[in-house]
Order: sequence, then C-alpha cells, then structure tokens
Amino acid sequence: MGIRLSRLTYYKDDAFIMNQEEAKHRYEVLAEKWLKGTITPEEAREYADWYNTSQDAPVDIPASFAASEAAHEQRMLRQMEERIGMHTPIVPLVQKYRRLWWGAAALLVLAAGSYFWLQQQAAPATAPGNDEIALQYDVPPGTNKAVLTLSNGRQIILDSAANGTLALQGNASIVKQDDGSLTYLDTPGNNTHEVLYNTMSIPKGGQYQLTLPDGSRVWLNAASTLKYPTSFTGKERSVELTGEGYFEIAPDAHQPFLVKAGSLQVKVLGTSFNVMAYADEKSINTTLLSGAVKVLQGTQEKTLTPGQQATVDNQTGLVTINETEAEQAIAWKDGMFRFSSSNMAMVLRQVSRWYDIEVVYQGKVPQGHITGKVPRSMKLSGVLRVLELSGVHCKLEKNKLIILP
Repeated sequence: MGIRLSRLTYYKDDAFIMNQEEAKHRYEVLAEKWLKGTITPEEAREYADWYNTSQDAPVDIPASFAASEAAHEQRMLRQMEERIGMHTPIVPLVQKYRRLWWGAAALLVLAAGSYFWLQQQAAPATAPGNDEIALQYDVPPGTNKAVLTLSNGRQIILDSAANGTLALQGNASIVKQDDGSLTYLDTPGNNTHEVLYNTMSIPKGGQYQLTLPDGSRVWLNAASTLKYPTSFTGKERSVELTGEGYFEIAPDAHQPFLVKAGSLQVKVLGTSFNVMAYADEKSINTTLLSGAVKVLQGTQEKTLTPGQQATVDNQTGLVTINETEAEQAIAWKDGMFRFSSSNMAMVLRQVSRWYDIEVVYQGKVPQGHITGKVPRSMKLSGVLRVLELSGVHCKLEKNKLIILP
C-alpha cells in the first residue's frame, strides 16, 4: 500500500512513520534527487507512491536542480498533467487568467489547485526551447541603496557611507547602523527649536529602512521618497511619501502620526500599514496589517480594520474599502514579488522599478493576469523566464525591456 497522507500524520501500511514536518522534508529531498536524476530505485518507488497520492500539505521542491534545462521543465509539466489527469488541466496561455505553471527556481505543489509557486533563487541565463529570451547580459536585482538629503541641501549616498554617525540635524544624530539601516537619535545638550526636514530618496533598483526620531520604522520601496522632520514637535507627527512605504508606528496617543501621499492622508496612533502611491499607478492603496487607521481624501473619511485596503482612484478621487490579503501588499518588504490575478502592466511596472529598467511596448500591453510569487533576489533573466512562460514575449537591450507583440 502506498503512503496515505493526512494533515497531522503520515502512515505506511497502517504504521506511523513520520510527522508532517518530517515527511515534508523527506519528499523535498526526494524531489530534488528525482529532478537531478540521482534517485535510487527504492527512493523512486517511495516518491512515486507519494507523488500519485493526494495530499493536504504543500511540499517545497528545492531550487538546486538545473532549472535552465528545458528537459526538466517539460518532464515536470508532463508528470503534473499525468498526475492531475484532465480534471485540472494545465491552463492554456491564451486564457484570460494565466497561472505560473513553472518556476525558474522551485515550486510548491498544491493538490487542491495544482499551482506552481516560485520559492527560491535561481538565475538561468536564457529561457528554454522555442521561447528563448534574447539576453545579451543579465541584470542583477535591486539592493539597499538610498540618498539622504539634509536640510542644508547636502546629500549623502547611504549605500556607500560608512557605519556610524553621519550628521547632526537639530536635536538628532543621524546614525547608519551595522545592518545598513538609518536611525535618528536624540542628542543630549542640543536644545534647538528649529524644525529641520530631511528627505530620503530611493532610486529605481533600490530599497531602504529608516527609523524616525520617534522610533517609528519605515521601509521604502524602489523609486520612492520620504520627507520628514528630524524631530517631531507640535500636535502631530507628519511625513510626506511618494512611491511606496511600509510603516510600523510607535504609539503616542497625544501625537497622532500622519502620512501624506498626494491628496491622501493616513492618520494613525500606533499601527502597521502599507501605502502604495506611485504616480504611474491608477490608485493609491493603503493596506492595514494591525491597529487602525483613518484614510482622509477630500471630504471622505474611512476607517480601516486589519486585513482591509483603502483604494483611492487617482482620476475620480473615490475611496473604496475592500478585504484583502495584507501579506501580499508587503511582500516586497519581505523580498518577494507576490501577484494575485495581477494584470501584466502592473507586474511589468514593478519589474521596471526593482531592476531599474525601462519597459517599452512594441504592440499592445499584454492581456491576462498572473498569480504566483517570485523572489526579488532573482536576476532579471529568471523573472523574464516566468513572463515568457506566462505568454509575455520580450527581449532585453541594455536597460530597455522590449515587450514584443
């Protein structure tokens, strides 16, 4: 009898053999051996028993196999089609809702929907077979980099600056920490009442982390800026954002925190939330992870609870509230692209910002949607491989990604 899988335990011939975590690791190892062709006959039988048995728990297949070989890819697709039969067929690329059926690195096998999710880093130089991507060279992923502009106009390139105190601004010392982040610390003895403003600018291909004078932490995504005072005085703590930022606000009931993003204002006391306010997007999105926030847009005022997202239409100014997967909004902070029926144009804008490339369309913007997640640590070639397999044909010329008809 084969291996019967349940949520809690795994049995063979009605004898307990391993718990869920042990089994998960076991089949990850066997999956890797299977893909590398090093699996023994006994292991192959064990893996085949599991492979052809329904399962509840997702299993990661590691990324260390040779993902650039088209044979592995086609073999896996055929095996998956055979496993799921025609009850859950591989979705044709011409359909409106496309799935990422193969990753450039690894995959999660989810029996319920048979999705393939990218999980780990890999950087194949070209895509396989007839869908080969024209790559003359590869583009590395973004890194931690930013430019800090002080109140006097002096600029400090943070990614090349040494750790330690970089400058004094009013009552604050600006310190670059050992992990590369920036922190504002109160400086005893300075009693200036002048309010000074600093601006952190993140270029395309960058991201950075900042701790504000009140202890609030901010993560800034590529192509973003944050303007803020070097000390918070008055009735509120106010900052100005363009682009995208994730905020963890230090509680202070007497001094609310205010994020201004264009015409939108997000007012909080102590909470964590994400604001996406790129000028080239159709809306400004505020996603709440914990606590509560008020979203102010003209005369409209909405209160969010965790798991909700406020969307402000950039054309009409209308605010709508929807339930959402909050983790998807902050996947960028955790090193992932995460898509859920995301349209191709939005996906390509994210790719453009993170890899500091220009996207040019030779025809219409590709239709369809992508669901899946891709590590932001991958080189551009890995992402382009996914796009090609999702029906987007492209070529890279220096820093210009050309989307072909």
